[in-house]
Amino acid sequence: MIPLEPISLETKLFFLSAVEFGSRLFRGPVAPDRQGMAEWLELVTLAPAELVNMLPDDRPVLPGMEPDFALPALLARLTEMDDATQASQLPEAFARLFGPGAAPGAVPGADGAMPLMAHQLALDLEYLIALLAKGFLGGAPDMAAQAGAMCRDVLAPRLADLEGRLAAGDHTGVFATAAAVMLHVVRDLGQKL
Repeated sequence: MIPLEPISLETKLFFLSAVEFGSRLFRGPVAPDRQGMAEWLELVTLAPAELVNMLPDDRPVLPGMEPDFALPALLARLTEMDDATQASQLPEAFARLFGPGAAPGAVPGADGAMPLMAHQLALDLEYLIALLAKGFLGGAPDMAAQAGAMCRDVLAPRLADLEGRLAAGDHTGVFATAAAVMLHVVRDLGQKL
């Protein structure tokens, strides 16, 4: 599918940044040490505000889409917590939802499919970044078309499923809302590409 109207550089950079945020969020801390956790926590707490600042001015309001990609809802979830609460609850919630302890029976109410879902989502989003970078900035429009198909056929259904599962299990609301943000982003990409 060839986009009907060109996508501005501002919009391309927003999409690349939003997808990178999702990939890094659902991948989790790169290293389990204090520095790795601190870097991941900084990403979780600061990137949404940066994405709000990057929202393209030329974004049209498409039927059924939120023009702000649900980012204000994510910011609201984060600002409900002070720094100390974020530092203690977000890593614990990530480990409970997506870590090895989330296996069935390890934690009451844990969804054993979630660690694999988060891992696969992070990998898929990394691949989407590569497709978008080549399609948007590398002069390969066929890659952008592949990215659109991936958003429509693979990522949107997976994110909808993940968002539904997180709605019941994420006591912070941050990860469920982040899944909603990513769902809005991939749906919009799927429509534009």
